[in-house]
Amino acid sequence: MADGTAHGVWLRARPSALNQRLLQTLGPTVARISRGQLPWLTYRTGPAPQPPSPAWLQLRPILAGICGSDLSVLTGKQSPILSPFASLPAVLGHEVVAKVSHGPRAGERVVVDPLISCEMRGLPWCGPCTDGLPGLCRNAAEGALAPGMMMGFCADLPGGWSDAMLAHHSQLHPVPEVLSDEEAVLVEPLSVAMHAVLHRVPEPGERVLVIGGGTLGLLTLAALRLTNPHLEVSVVVRHAAQERLATELGATTVLRGRGDDLLQRAARVAGASIYRSLDGVPVLRGGFNHVVDAVGTSDSLRTSLRLADARGRVVVLGGIGRVPDLDWTLVWARELELIGTYVYGREPGLTGAPHTFDHVMRLLVEHRDLELGRLVTHRFALSDWAGAMGAALDRGGRDAIKIAFEIPPPAAH
Repeated sequence: MADGTAHGVWLRARPSALNQRLLQTLGPTVARISRGQLPWLTYRTGPAPQPPSPAWLQLRPILAGICGSDLSVLTGKQSPILSPFASLPAVLGHEVVAKVSHGPRAGERVVVDPLISCEMRGLPWCGPCTDGLPGLCRNAAEGALAPGMMMGFCADLPGGWSDAMLAHHSQLHPVPEVLSDEEAVLVEPLSVAMHAVLHRVPEPGERVLVIGGGTLGLLTLAALRLTNPHLEVSVVVRHAAQERLATELGATTVLRGRGDDLLQRAARVAGASIYRSLDGVPVLRGGFNHVVDAVGTSDSLRTSLRLADARGRVVVLGGIGRVPDLDWTLVWARELELIGTYVYGREPGLTGAPHTFDHVMRLLVEHRDLELGRLVTHRFALSDWAGAMGAALDRGGRDAIKIAFEIPPPAAH
């Protein structure tokens, strides 16, 4: 970056409908990626972004995580319904810990709130932005910046998969010295999980189930434990590494399996009875009072609805898109409450209404025994983007949880 250039992993265009079908048919393997069969993703050098005003700062990322939403876009699995609120080409990456490059704050370590607000667009604040919830901003396709709900999906604001990026001063949250870079890069996804938990905190004595043992599922378990350490929380996982970490993070019960086998195991934990419908599908009486779907697939949502008790809550956290042939019967027959949650912001239910980022960093400082940094299992150089994507798409085979790009400091001159 010293020569005025920056290196980054760029998403040049959304996968076409044809390429989406190809990916879904063949599966996105690391071998295909390394042969260039994700032609819409590239590593390139370009001019380093320059602050347009003193309100903006140039940053150098330290670690930048790979999120499930990034993979959904790259593999053609994301619904196009939000496409008017994104713009390309764009440097991906919205889970970022970085250092300020220049000015009075030079050298300060920060985590970046990637959400793009009315203030950043030079517009009068809309209602959600006024309420401290720019993730729900009504002007995500208006104003001085290209369309985008968050950095990494906006052509004018490169994300953290780079060695230079810009951020508005309002997006920066100083990182306490005691927190490691690995913990700091998890602040963004942990805040997603914490915001969901704070949206509707389970009551003492309720049976809680988290579906998913990936980054978001494990961080949801951590958020539940940080909010109420006495909750009984069961977690559904798929891989051995996920099972080990869920146990270490305090899961009361860890369930492995899929399909009917998983339903039977979960029913025993919840004290529910199993019956069979006319078409042979298991149906429960009883279940969990509070279910968090931290996976975001058709199968996980179907499982969530089937495992929820009457008048229970299903929190949709995993960024699910289209769900073909979903049977909605249990939603009305059990009077289920279906709750969608998205990102983070000001938390009015907490004293002082802090931003979720600041709240979770305070909790991480207070609970050093949690050691969340161990969830960052794999690091890659930006130039090895194909290796990083391969690991991200083969998490079970690699025992991978959070995968991050590691950007070394510039060489001394």
